[in-house]
Amino acid sequence: MERVAPALAGINGAKRSGRMMGRGYIAWVAGLLVVACASPLLPRPAYVQQPATALVVIPFPPPPARVEIVPPQPVADAVWIDGEWAWRRRRWGWKLGRWLVPPPGGRFSPWTAVRNDVGTLYFASGVWRDAHGDEMPEPKALAVGDATGGAVVDAEGEIETTGPNAAPDRSARPKTPPPDGGRGADSGS
Repeated sequence: MERVAPALAGINGAKRSGRMMGRGYIAWVAGLLVVACASPLLPRPAYVQQPATALVVIPFPPPPARVEIVPPQPVADAVWIDGEWAWRRRRWGWKLGRWLVPPPGGRFSPWTAVRNDVGTLYFASGVWRDAHGDEMPEPKALAVGDATGGAVVDAEGEIETTGPNAAPDRSARPKTPPPDGGRGADSGS
């Protein structure tokens, strides 16, 4: 005799014997799937690839992304730009995600980190580009997300020293001081 998982027992006609799940349960699951799959995605800008000339050599890759809380869309034509790690003064700092109205003719080049054939690591920050691929100023953020500010743990389980979270205008908005008090891992030199 089949058994129904205890969490499902008694939900809309599900029987402990497992012989009949009931139409109500099937409709509930189908409805849940429709809601989950049809939930609106955040509006995004038009994207363009980073040119090779934007890449700079960095000594180590960015940490895992921080979790961000996205505020409500402030105006109908605003797009969401995800937060990203930015290379600043020999360490990574989190640039908060933001809502903004794309500049006329502008497309966004998201950050990227790539290695060449011999393993050299390159990075390019996310920037706006015009129709010719030239960098253009980022529009003013209409609303800024909030991100976790705790320790960042790398794939090996080691805590990485990072800079504080920073608003898109690059002004610091630390939630908690970094474990080293903001001095950076290499501040002794």
